[in-house]
Amino acid sequence: MTTTSTLDRMNPGSAVPVQGPHPRISREKEMILLSQDLSRARIRDLDQEAAQLQMAARVRALRRARRDAQARAARVRRILLVR
Repeated sequence: MTTTSTLDRMNPGSAVPVQGPHPRISREKEMILLSQDLSRARIRDLDQEAAQLQMAARVRALRRARRDAQARAARVRRILLVR
């Protein structure tokens, strides 16, 4: 992502754009923006990963609850058939 500021201007004698009075500052700002973008992407990826882990845990809990309920129902049936 390249941004141009009002300080950027074209040098009439060359085809290369000339940056404003402080090219180092604009380069540092660009690096800061890139770093922030990367940080946001990492945070977004971590959030998605956490959501997937939570969903997997929820699925396991539901399966465990269903299995326990089926085992309990089988025990109750057995007890009632014996009487």
